[in-house]
Amino acid sequence: MFQTLIIDKIMSNKKLFLSLIYSSLALLILVSLGTWQLERLRWKTDILSSMKESLSLPPLKITDQVIDNIGQYSFRRIQLTGNYLYKNNITIYSKVLNKKVGKHLIVPLETKYGIILVNRGFIPSDFNIENNIKSGEISINGIVKFQQKINYFTPNNNVIKNEWYYININEVSNFISLPLLNFYVVEENNIEEKYPVGSQYNINIPNDHLQYAITWFSLALALCIFINIFWRKNVS
Repeated sequence: MFQTLIIDKIMSNKKLFLSLIYSSLALLILVSLGTWQLERLRWKTDILSSMKESLSLPPLKITDQVIDNIGQYSFRRIQLTGNYLYKNNITIYSKVLNKKVGKHLIVPLETKYGIILVNRGFIPSDFNIENNIKSGEISINGIVKFQQKINYFTPNNNVIKNEWYYININEVSNFISLPLLNFYVVEENNIEEKYPVGSQYNINIPNDHLQYAITWFSLALALCIFINIFWRKNVS
């Protein structure tokens, strides 16, 4: 009987009815967002664990089989042998290392398996590339990476002006007129060289999904408290 009276009161009061609909929708959205962030947390944790595990493995020697299955080796350490094609280098703006502004030096490496872009590392803005060319066949270790994903704050590459802000393998291939394999390598640091400073890969990927989930669930709880007070005041 009491429940019937409450329902009748809600249905006869348009404002109460609409507030019930909107508050229910808002609560559903907040809980859904919190649940989604927990799913993202699980996904991001798995990715970071996989990346760290890959980096802990010994360098993989490149073979035809590795090239054919390169998609399986993201963030895997790899060993390459070949010749740097310095006349086809590009630089990625703008990078900072130890409070010094500079660039990343990107040089194609010609191997018997194909030409692979290599991020040799950080160089200061005034670094003279021509005076620091590695000639002859060399062997390097590096990290396998694929097409870079850009965020909203990263400018588009201006290929015509030779201004680069991220690695787009197809754009670089067209610019230097060389066929490139569909991955690039971040060269590990060579302590014998002051520059470039290698190992410019980032695995410190933000994983703030737990904080986001707590925020959404806290808002959902606050809304529940507000709804409880509101209904006690207007329906009871």
